[in-house]
Amino acid sequence: MAEELQHLIERIRKEGVESGEKAADSLVAEAKQKASQIVADARKQAHDMVEKAEKDAEAFAVRGKATLQQAARDLLISIGGAVGGVVGGIVDAKVGEALTPELMAQMLLKLAAAYAQDGGSGGIAAMLGDKDAAAVKACLAREYQDKLATGIQIESDREIFKGFRVGVKDGQVFHDFTKEAIAESLASFLRPELAELVKKAAE
Repeated sequence: MAEELQHLIERIRKEGVESGEKAADSLVAEAKQKASQIVADARKQAHDMVEKAEKDAEAFAVRGKATLQQAARDLLISIGGAVGGVVGGIVDAKVGEALTPELMAQMLLKLAAAYAQDGGSGGIAAMLGDKDAAAVKACLAREYQDKLATGIQIESDREIFKGFRVGVKDGQVFHDFTKEAIAESLASFLRPELAELVKKAAE
C-alpha cells in the first residue's frame, strides 16, 4: 500500500512538473514572441520617425533655399533701385550744372542753323526759365551779336527751371532740352548698364 501511494505521489509530482514546465515553456515562448513584436514595432516606428525627419529636413532646406533666393533677389532689386536713384540724382545734378547760359546760347545757335537748313526761314522760339532767359539773352547779345540774324526768339516760361524747349516760331511742336528731359534720357541709357552690373554681381 505504501509503495502504491509512493508511486502515485511520484506520478503526480512528475505530471505536475511536466505540466509546469510546459506552462513555463509556453509562457516563455509567448513572452519571447511579444518581446520580438515589441522590438519590431519599435524599430518600424523609429524608422518611420527617422524617414519623416529626413523628409521634413529636406523640405525645410528646399523652403529655406527658396526663401534665401527670394530675399537675395529682393535685395538686388532694392540695391539696383537705390543705385539707379543715386545715378539719376547725380545725372540730374550734373546736367543742371552743365546747362550754363553760355552752353544754352551755343546750343540755340546750332539749333537755329539746323532749322534754317531744313527750310525754317522764320527762325526759332526758345522758352527758358525767367533767370536763364535773361542770362542767355545777355550772352547772345555779348558773344554772338553777329549771329543773331539767324532769328532766335527768347521767351520766359515759369514752368521751366533749367534748360529750354525750342521749336519753329509760331509752331506747335517743341523739342525738350530741359534739365529733367535730358537727365531722364541719359538715365535711361545708364539703367540697362546698371542692371547688367547688378546681375553680374549676383552671379
